[in-house]
Amino acid sequence: MMRHTGTGLLAAAMVLAVSACSAPLEIKNNDAPDVLRVLATPNDVKSVAGSALNTWFAGANAVDPYLMFEVTSNHATANYGNFGMRFNNEEPRTPYDNNSSSGDAVVALTPWTAFYGSLGAANDAMKAFKAGVKLTSDAETDQYKTLAMFVQALSLGELGLIFDQAFVVDENTVDKPVLQPYTAVISAAMAKYDAVIAASAGKTYTFPSAVLPLDKVTFTGSVLNRIANTMAARTLAYASRTGAENTAAPWARILAYADKGISGANSGGAAFDFAIVGDGGVSWPNWQLFNGDADMKMGALNSTWGVAVCTKTINMMAPNVPWPFTGTKVAPTGTYDKRLGLYPFDDATGDVAPGHADFAYYGSVFGNPARGIWKQSPFIYTRYYYMGWDWATSYTGTLPYTLIAENDLLIAEALARTGGDLARAATLINKTRVTRGGLTPATAADGTTKLLQYIAYEDDIELYSTGANGMYEHRRLDNLQMGTVRHLPIPAKELETLGLPIYTFGGATQNPGGK
Repeated sequence: MMRHTGTGLLAAAMVLAVSACSAPLEIKNNDAPDVLRVLATPNDVKSVAGSALNTWFAGANAVDPYLMFEVTSNHATANYGNFGMRFNNEEPRTPYDNNSSSGDAVVALTPWTAFYGSLGAANDAMKAFKAGVKLTSDAETDQYKTLAMFVQALSLGELGLIFDQAFVVDENTVDKPVLQPYTAVISAAMAKYDAVIAASAGKTYTFPSAVLPLDKVTFTGSVLNRIANTMAARTLAYASRTGAENTAAPWARILAYADKGISGANSGGAAFDFAIVGDGGVSWPNWQLFNGDADMKMGALNSTWGVAVCTKTINMMAPNVPWPFTGTKVAPTGTYDKRLGLYPFDDATGDVAPGHADFAYYGSVFGNPARGIWKQSPFIYTRYYYMGWDWATSYTGTLPYTLIAENDLLIAEALARTGGDLARAATLINKTRVTRGGLTPATAADGTTKLLQYIAYEDDIELYSTGANGMYEHRRLDNLQMGTVRHLPIPAKELETLGLPIYTFGGATQNPGGK
């Protein structure tokens, strides 16, 4: 359930009511309001552009499909039936159950609905601008037009990252849309990012805090430009479904974007995290309502709710901890990453110990072992403990989406993959590897292969529980179990509406991901 109101969802429904079949369905939505009549005033257009961004953020931080992605990529682990975690964590892997009556149907349906909701709203705003709607000044018109384009880019980017194919639609779409492969969807997103970056360059306008309540910085034209550059870089980098695609990715282009992003040599200001100030989910619902509970992606991963850290992740930090988990609880010993520690909370008060680690040995496991002992783990994630749904401060404080470290690591990886400055790459890696992890420093002398291993490690450990989803990292490095999905199919409910065959991905008898 989403909090977006207005014409966005109706516009998306109109878009999706046409088919990609060889014989397109002739379906007309007679209940759809006239977009230009509804968005007749400047305040209407501003409101829709702002709500579109809010809808995107809520979708990008929802539990579906990201908790399933975290679990099936062996980043996190769980055996509960919620959010597609149980059956997509089987060994050997089973196909994703793309069935409209399945309990796991929401895994694909939720992001499909959310991002066409945000895209539909942004397209409505852009149609109004195209028809000549003006705000209080040309500068303000340009400001909110750029915001709407930004949401178009964000929405298309998520659709291209999550699904094998999708519709590409914007304010200029006239003909019935056809399904396009994820590569084309990503290309469309990149074209929108380029337009946003060009439109926001050098602009000094400031958005009201309600449009995007950023932490530590104000949402200005300059900040929008830098966030757009970072999001463009991560979209290109994470779109790859295999190691071969990742190697062939346009890393020089990725470097150019990241260097102008939220950190980087050409960013034009101090580095900042792309993070919002949480308000308990009142106006920024980066959660979805599910069975009456307010469960947020980060809230679930940073709580004692039962989404534990996979021991594959822990084994990287403390090799004495075995993977897969066999039922024997093993605490970390010896020398290991200092981001891993013992359970830091006082169970009676809920207080966190000073200097607590990001990952903690909890000592207890969650769920029924009959569902698969390998789905259990005695380790939990506590870096952003204050966001956990079981804490008094849940969904408040700083809610990070893209960290400075993520942009730094994209720069470092791009440098390594393009024959660039390895000393600079090592310095960027060490900002977290050494400062937070207490590990042996990386140096240029380590060479490209070793530096890429260090980067992959930091992606897994430092970026855990942020927008850098484990699935995106593991699939592009061929680090998934055989038969794990590498993207989702169009949801069955949508395929039924379009009169298209139901299909799916995954399963040990298929190629990795069924791609």
